[in-house]
Amino acid sequence: MGQNTTGVTREQTRPRSWVRRGLVGAGALAAVGALAACSGVTPDALQASSAIAKLGPSADGGTVQSHNAPAIISRGIAHGRPARPAPKAERRHWGHPNPSGSPTATPSGTATGTPTGTPTATPSGTPSAPPTSTPTGGQSGSDPSGQNPATTLSGYTLKYSQEFTGDSLPSGWGEYEGTPGGESASVAQWEPGMCAFSGGEAHFMASGIDSCGMHDTAQPQEYGAWFARLQANAEPAGQLFTDIFLLWPSNNQWPPEIDVYEDEGNRARTTATLWNTVGTACGASTSSSCLSQYTQTNGGSGGVANDGTEWHTYGVEWTPSGVSWLIDGKVIFTAPASAVKSPAQQPALTMNMALQSENLQGSGTTSTYDSMNVDWVEQFSYNG
Repeated sequence: MGQNTTGVTREQTRPRSWVRRGLVGAGALAAVGALAACSGVTPDALQASSAIAKLGPSADGGTVQSHNAPAIISRGIAHGRPARPAPKAERRHWGHPNPSGSPTATPSGTATGTPTGTPTATPSGTPSAPPTSTPTGGQSGSDPSGQNPATTLSGYTLKYSQEFTGDSLPSGWGEYEGTPGGESASVAQWEPGMCAFSGGEAHFMASGIDSCGMHDTAQPQEYGAWFARLQANAEPAGQLFTDIFLLWPSNNQWPPEIDVYEDEGNRARTTATLWNTVGTACGASTSSSCLSQYTQTNGGSGGVANDGTEWHTYGVEWTPSGVSWLIDGKVIFTAPASAVKSPAQQPALTMNMALQSENLQGSGTTSTYDSMNVDWVEQFSYNG
């Protein structure tokens, strides 16, 4: 399959810096008209319905160490094994994660509030050096993925756009360092040196148990629309890294969490999940059995068929009425606020976008490869 550009309304031949064409959408629960059609989405996956995850996360703290940002990394339940929260939600197979993870880092130079988890010492050993292999999957030039970020979206106002044109971490972003929540230090590690920037892309490198994770801390926002143009590369034998694009609470509490793209190491599918706010509904220690009944996701049905190795634009629209997920402008799943089981509630607090790759199996090949490429991300505020 070639680059997915069919149906794009903005010009693709002009340098992205000149493009001022925009997305034309129908609102919070509508498809983003300016994005390309996704040929990998099956008809049944396009039904707007909500589902409750069969498994949920545990709520004990993670062990993420701070570097330049609050470690937003939560692990999900892998093969039925409860995951511990650490900032970011991941699920392995249909068993959902338990966004957990105690945030423990702060963006360079800027404090982001008191972490809710207990910081741990930096993993023993010297952080891995920058990747030695050349990032792959993208194309050099000003428009790596064949599509530029849009500038307009009906019902929303563009607030932020990042095209990763520099050779280092953009201002306002932080990288993760340490052990992801719900994991042990021998299974997965965040290493700032695994984040690379070149050719107008952010490259999420992976090697052994090490990988890259980062998030934007400068645009906290309640309600809106977020999009990422990304490509999750096929993995070499012996590796199993999940690639994820999500929204995480700016105050580092969990739940809630909104997972926009998550492949759990299976590049042929992606899942959409909303971990709703539960307050005291699950008591002081959140159990998976309690949390699962308040979670809205298509993970239980296997998510949505999708060729993650191709460039696609993944997005989410979040309003007081609910949340909708899109792939190349097509709604693949919705989670109406009215469908949240009482006494839980839909998220109503500011959140930040995050991107990450994370090892799911421990030891693997030591060769360095490019797990995920991100051409650009953008954020719209809600006009309602």
